[in-house]
Amino acid sequence: MLIPIPGFTHLKYLIADPIIPRSRDRSPVPREVSALVRVALDSAYGLRPVTTLHPKRFDAPVRAHIAARRKLGGLEVAKLMSCHIQISENSAEVCGSIALQERRTAYAARLVEADGIWKMLNFRVF
Repeated sequence: MLIPIPGFTHLKYLIADPIIPRSRDRSPVPREVSALVRVALDSAYGLRPVTTLHPKRFDAPVRAHIAARRKLGGLEVAKLMSCHIQISENSAEVCGSIALQERRTAYAARLVEADGIWKMLNFRVF
């Protein structure tokens, strides 16, 4: 906020707005979440068979997307470049980027926890 200086018509000085510290309490990321993402990426690029995607852990649209992705290309190593996880009470949203041989691409996933078991509901590789 600008406050006029007494005795000077055109001069004002700046008083900074108070900085409100944000809470940086981060909930720990369950290992199952990152493991499910890694299994899905490995299956999408041919490093694991699609049969490893168990229906208790991977919903039907996830398995269908990965199976369709496998038909597009052969075996590639997807190097994980970034992984961002946002966790709420019983769900997690994951996004990030992967590096393939000569290009980079993004992925996104949504996971839900029920009875202590994480299940991937949606997964896309762009």
